[in-house]
Amino acid sequence: MTAAPGIRDYALDQMNHLLTRLVFQMHRAAKVPGPEEIHDVRVSIRRFSQGLLLFEEFFPRWEVKKIKRRLKRMLKLTSQIRDRDIALDFLASLKQTRHRPGLVKQRLAFEKEFSQMVRRWNARDFSAKWRNGLSLQNT
Repeated sequence: MTAAPGIRDYALDQMNHLLTRLVFQMHRAAKVPGPEEIHDVRVSIRRFSQGLLLFEEFFPRWEVKKIKRRLKRMLKLTSQIRDRDIALDFLASLKQTRHRPGLVKQRLAFEKEFSQMVRRWNARDFSAKWRNGLSLQNT
């Protein structure tokens, strides 16, 4: 079944908005990778991924697959950071300090890896490539 032209325009507009939001959150978290910023990146990734799934009929399958693969790697990395944040909060609520230094060290390592990944993505101008691949540039 082919969607009406208005629906396609709506889908492209929504995906453009979701991609813009994802890019904003990634830049924000790259500057200050705090717990809230990392959480916001994760939410943006999930929303953009859901948009790709919901509107898949409007995009080239191979392009969506490539983008989803990259998003999956970013989500996995941010999960590592988020897991440490949750563990640190939990330990703080119990007033436990024994495991804190190790968790902080791990979080910093994942945070560094996250910042490097964002820099690589930006150097490759991922948002422009994704907009082009998904034909979002005219919306």
